[in-house]
Amino acid sequence: MHNAFKFTENGTVAVKADSLNDRLVVAIVDTDVGMDEETQARIFLPYEQGAHGVSDGKGIGLGLSICKQLVELHGGVLTVHSEPGKGSVFSFSLPLAEEETVGVASINEVSSFRYLKSDNEVTFDGNQYEAAAEIATDDESEVSLTVSPLLKNGQIHILAVDDDPINLSVLKGILSTESYHVTTALSAHEALGLIGTKRWDLLIADVMMPQMSGYELTQRIREQYSHFELPVLLLTARSLPSDIYTGFSSGANDYVTKPVDAVELRYRIRALTSLNQSIRERVRMEGAYLQAQIQPHFLFNTLNSIMALAVIDTEKMMSLGEAFASFLRISFNFLNTEELVDLSYELELTQAYLYIEKVRFEDRLTIEWEIETGLKLLLPPLSIQPLVENAVKHGLLNRPNDGKIRIRVAVCDGYTLIEVEDNGIGIEPEQMKRLLEPSLKENSGIGISNTNRRLIQLFGKGLSISSKQGEGTVVSFTIPDIRAD
Repeated sequence: MHNAFKFTENGTVAVKADSLNDRLVVAIVDTDVGMDEETQARIFLPYEQGAHGVSDGKGIGLGLSICKQLVELHGGVLTVHSEPGKGSVFSFSLPLAEEETVGVASINEVSSFRYLKSDNEVTFDGNQYEAAAEIATDDESEVSLTVSPLLKNGQIHILAVDDDPINLSVLKGILSTESYHVTTALSAHEALGLIGTKRWDLLIADVMMPQMSGYELTQRIREQYSHFELPVLLLTARSLPSDIYTGFSSGANDYVTKPVDAVELRYRIRALTSLNQSIRERVRMEGAYLQAQIQPHFLFNTLNSIMALAVIDTEKMMSLGEAFASFLRISFNFLNTEELVDLSYELELTQAYLYIEKVRFEDRLTIEWEIETGLKLLLPPLSIQPLVENAVKHGLLNRPNDGKIRIRVAVCDGYTLIEVEDNGIGIEPEQMKRLLEPSLKENSGIGISNTNRRLIQLFGKGLSISSKQGEGTVVSFTIPDIRAD
């Protein structure tokens, strides 16, 4: 039945039962994609999959192999008849019990049933039913109390992916006593669509899924997230060493075989999510630390400017001193270790920095602000000022004159755009690639790569850089309107 529903996306699944001589004959008839003879010859082998061209890559796995063994242990035979595009008929026969041992339900009462499937609804004899799964509990309840997640800020968000809704229900039941927020997806493609919608602390994926396996999903995840930024836990009944090696080589952090022990699974989830939280905190602390390491030449140049103005323009000296004090105060503020801060906090730091540079370079630097009024926005600390500093140091100051920088914050459909544009010398393609690499060897400034990593961790998308040599550079990022806590 499960296999028939899995392959029949739209159509009918019929269950028929009848007596023939001294045996009961049961048939499952569906209108699925069907199978060729080659596929039929191997579907009862363990861990087999239908050919991609016929069954769209949907996994057969262990179910049919176990079913065949159960039927044979009871003295029956399981057979299949199928044609590509015309559906399949799985049937088996079992010896009938003696008359006096037959229970309340007779053969006539279960002779023919029909199921209709459309999207996610199932109809049985005219009534709609919703599949449900219960979690059996035992004396492990006391043990599970010691496996609660190590929460830093708010809930831990887990994305669970499996093409079987029953498996997802069981997983949610196992984690229901913990402070996890579990979101489910019925396919790898659906999971990929959810990845960029919020910050995820862990991805749990089944290996055997249609169209795209858990291995392929993990490889796609690793194109965007490192092992530490988004841990992946694979679940599967395939426990051969080669299967486990494949999982780790695909980029998985951990691998659990089915049937899963609930307590073991909770401990593994706690280990992975705790590691993820620690890495997030470490990246935030790294950003705050780098900001606090103000470059000596910037300090000396600013102090020299203050002293020079003391002789020729005391009012301007006072304004520069206030801007410098504001820059230092924010640079050493513990708020820089927070996940999000108000837009006004970040703009105050950026304005202080640009005022200092404007006093120093005067007409060589022109600044334009395009900030929409009344914006209520939370964003990562030290996310705008590093982009501005990078534009001034590496783009504008290499020009002899007419340097211009534009800071834009605009509300768009579903997100807020933050953009820093300059008319500097531009960036070479290889240098742009290096800027976003997760290097831990930054020794000056805030580090563009650190900003990029924090944005990816929070919103699933980092910095976007567009540059033409000799014409300038545009660096931008987006903040989604709605982000779950």
